[in-house]
This record gives sequence, structure tokens and C-alpha cells, in this order.
Amino acid sequence: MNIRRKKNDRRGTAAVEFALIVPLMLIFTFGLIEMSRISIIKETIIQASREGARVGIRPTASSYDVQTRINEELQIMNISGANITVTPTSLHTAEPGDEVSVKIEIPISEVSLVPGFFNFDGVDIVAETVMRRESTGT
Repeated sequence: MNIRRKKNDRRGTAAVEFALIVPLMLIFTFGLIEMSRISIIKETIIQASREGARVGIRPTASSYDVQTRINEELQIMNISGANITVTPTSLHTAEPGDEVSVKIEIPISEVSLVPGFFNFDGVDIVAETVMRRESTGT
């Protein structure tokens, strides 16, 4: 009778352990997925800023051309709501050798899979590329 009693005392232990561990594992898993996605988004934004700067350094380029190219790159990951800044604002006034800067900012809350879950309010993903304007080749 004593042996049977000890065996029955452990009944339900696995269910309790499971109930305690599963929420932690789910939070860890979703956090890992979210951080991986943010890393991929960051790399996409860096690539988009480089592509935008490459367009912007051409002698005939305009700010509209730069923004169009950046938006094409961002659409690969369905990113919208990015704040794009091209300096100088009018590329037609830039001389050969002048710096052309392309900066992209996007709030993490715009690209998060579960907005607000990990409290990234006010945190932005930022990428900036600076290149020198090309000459006309004459």
C-alpha cells in the first residue's frame, strides 16, 4: 500500500511542469522570431539605402529617382511607412564630388509581427549611406 501511494503522489506533475514551461518557451520562441525579422529588416534597409545612394550619385539623378529605387527595394520585404531623407534635397544643384546622403528610418512598430508585444515604442531602425556625386564624364 505504501508503494502505490508514492506512485500516485506524482500524478499530474508533468502537466504542472508543462504548464509552467510552455509560456516561457513560447515567449522565447516569438522573441527569437521577432529579433530575426528585425535583423532581416535592418539588412534590407541598409541595402535600400546603398541602392538609393548609387542612384543619387549619377549626374542626371533626382531625389524622386532615389526615393523610387529605395521603395522598390523596401517592397521586397513589404516595408512601408519609411521616412526617406536625401541630402542635398535637390540633386540637380549638387556638384561632382559633393556628398549625397541617403537616410532611411522606420519605427520597429511598423515592421513588427506582433506590434507592442516587446515594447519597441519609439525605437527606429536607421540606415544611412553617403557617397560622392559622380562627374558628367566630360
